[in-house]
This record gives sequence, structure tokens and C-alpha cells, in this order.
Amino acid sequence: MPGPAGLQGIPGSTGLRGPTGAQGITGPTGPQGVTGPSGPAPDISDIEIIPTSERYFYTAPDDIESSVTIRADQFSADGVHEDFQRFYVGPNSYANLYINGMIQESTLYSLTLASLTIHLSQGESILSGTPIIVEIVQFSVRHSA
Repeated sequence: MPGPAGLQGIPGSTGLRGPTGAQGITGPTGPQGVTGPSGPAPDISDIEIIPTSERYFYTAPDDIESSVTIRADQFSADGVHEDFQRFYVGPNSYANLYINGMIQESTLYSLTLASLTIHLSQGESILSGTPIIVEIVQFSVRHSA
């Protein structure tokens, strides 16, 4: 027959730490917090956007019945014929083409520094005496402190 249980002994020293277990599954995302107040509006009262437009004029001397390239020096700039000029369309600008006063789709033409090329489809023509106008609008910024 076993005897009565004896007194509990003194606890032993702590053993070595075991390896870290695998990371658990990420919990669900909590609800979105309240949107904070908007910051102050920037002061742009001293910034001015300045558009500048240049128009170049050409009159077709003969009927044009196929695609044509017209050199920049064949145009007059707002009525003043210059010896040589270039078209400049930069990153802060755009160009429009008007034929007989009607704005044209950008797929109808291409503009380089030295020339305008008009891409006509079969059966299309531009009659002699028709005005062709290239308009270039450039934007610059002035900051007054």
C-alpha cells in the first residue's frame, strides 16, 4: 500500500528558450478612421499663367490634291514675312491647324520645327487661294514675390 504524499520539492532552474514558432495569420483590417481636416490652401495669388499665341499664314498657290509639306519659311507670321522662321511647339504649348478658317483634326497634319505636312486622303483637295493657318499657343508662368 503506498504511503502518504511527501512535501513538494524546490523548483528547478528555468530551461533554455525554445525556437520561435511560425507567424500567425494576419488579422482583419480595422475600420477606416475619420478623415482629418484639410490643410490650408496654397497661396497662388502671386503666380500668373501667361498664354502667348502666334499665327502663321500661308495661301495655297495651286490646288493641292495629295499630301504636301510646306516649309516654315513659306509662311508669314501674322502678316509679316520673315526670311526664315521655325515652328516651336514645346512641352507647355499646343498647335492648331486651320484650313479655310476651319480647325482641323490633329491626325490630318504633322508639325516640325521646319515644316507643316498636311496628310490628304484620296479624293480630298485644297483649292488654290485657300488660307492655311498654323496657330501655336505657348504657356509660361510668372511669379511675382
